[in-house]
Amino acid sequence: MAPTFQLGLVLVTTGSETEARTLAKSLIDTQLAACVALTPIESIYRWQGAIHQEAEYQLVIKTDLALFDQIATHITQHHSYELPEIIAVPMVATEAYGQWVKGQLQTFT
Repeated sequence: MAPTFQLGLVLVTTGSETEARTLAKSLIDTQLAACVALTPIESIYRWQGAIHQEAEYQLVIKTDLALFDQIATHITQHHSYELPEIIAVPMVATEAYGQWVKGQLQTFT
């Protein structure tokens, strides 16, 4: 049976641009992601009873959501945070873009 394909975004935050770039490159190198966009953001959140306001980098990872568990494991193993944000969102795109994403991933190459 052919593997199913669900185009999606995985969102991850990091504490530095260097860490964001390192994670992005490793996801591309391992063919877990077709593309990773990096954006500086500011996050406000509660952690261990205190409210924090921090500069972070958001990774927007374009991938097949069937790879989510592998991506989550990869990020957890290489991330500096005790509890990294790893959120998946299904995505609708043009057929051509979806085919390009599919062609970049380890499941389909």
